Amino acid sequence: MAEKNPEKRDELQLEDAHPHHDQHLCHIVNIRNMKSAAKLSKDAQYMCYLCGRAAKSDKNLCDPVNL
Repeated sequence: MAEKNPEKRDELQLEDAHPHHDQHLCHIVNIRNMKSAAKLSKDAQYMCYLCGRAAKSDKNLCDPVNL
C-alpha cells in the first residue's frame, strides 16, 4: 500500500469525491448495508485515517493505514 502524502491528509474530507468510493466502508455504512460492512470489517488489517473505520482490505477504505 502506498502511503498518501501526510501533508494532504489535513485537506481531505470524508465527503470528497474520489475513485471507487462506492466500495469504501464509509459509503457502505451510509447506505445502511450492514451485512456487507460486517463482512468487509471482519479480521481487519487496516484503519481509515479519516473516519477510523477498520477493514480487512485497504481497498475498502478512503485513506487506509496499517493497524
